[in-house]
Amino acid sequence: MNTNNCARNVPKKRLLSLKELVQEFGVTMWFWRTQIWDGKLPFMQVGRKILVDVQDVENFINAEKQCQYF
Repeated sequence: MNTNNCARNVPKKRLLSLKELVQEFGVTMWFWRTQIWDGKLPFMQVGRKILVDVQDVENFINAEKQCQYF
């Protein structure tokens, strides 16, 4: 039995909770909440849980990037 390719077959998680966003990106829970409340970050709500699509987070990061030249 070949188990070398097991990790390749597992799909990445598409939706992240706010707690997972905090762990993944190292930014506070309130930062993510304010981005959602300000309409800058799309989300979906399942019951009381707020979930954010990973691609929306990537789009948010790319939109907020700033280049400064010194």
